[in-house]
Amino acid sequence: MEPSAPAILPAFAGRRLEIGPDEIGLACRYKAGPNIRSTDEGGHADALLPRGVPVGYYARTRRDRRLALIAPGMVKRGEALRAHRCPTTFALIRVGEARAAAFARAWEEIEADPPLFLAIGGNCAQVIFGALVRAGAMPRRLIAPGSPDALFRALQRAHPEARIATGFASFLADGAGGYRVELAA
Repeated sequence: MEPSAPAILPAFAGRRLEIGPDEIGLACRYKAGPNIRSTDEGGHADALLPRGVPVGYYARTRRDRRLALIAPGMVKRGEALRAHRCPTTFALIRVGEARAAAFARAWEEIEADPPLFLAIGGNCAQVIFGALVRAGAMPRRLIAPGSPDALFRALQRAHPEARIATGFASFLADGAGGYRVELAA
C-alpha cells in the first residue's frame, strides 16, 4: 500500500504553525518548497523541539557568515534564531511525548558539550540527524544525510505523514516556554 502524500500547508500571510508537546521538526532555511533544493545562499537546518522551540547547530567563527570547514561547534536556540528570515520549509512529525522529550534532552547534551563542527561529517544536518536517531525518531543509517536537503528527504521518507509548510518564518515566544511559527509569503 502506497503511503499517503504529506499534508502540504500553503504559505500565505498570517499562516501560523502550532507545534505540540508530542511533535518535533526540521526547518530547512533557504528552501522554498519541499521539492526545491536550497538556494545558492546556502542551506541550513534547524531543529524544532516540542512546542516549537527552535534550536540550531552552528560553527563558531570570529565573523558571522564566514565559511567554516572545521570550527568549534555551538548551539543557538530561541531568541537567537528569531532574526533569520528567509524562505524556509518545515517538516513536523508527531512522535509522542516520550520521544519528543528525548529529542529535547539530546539537544541539552549537545549544547552542554558541542561537538566539533565539520562541514563534512559534523554539520547542522548531521547533528540534527544524530539527535533524531538518539530520540528514536529516525532509523539509524550507516551514512548520515550530508545536507539539509538530504535530511529533509530522509525525514519525509521515514515519516510520510509529516506536516509540511513553506514560507518566510518568524519564531514568536508564546509566553509559556514555547514558540509559534508565523509564515508569510
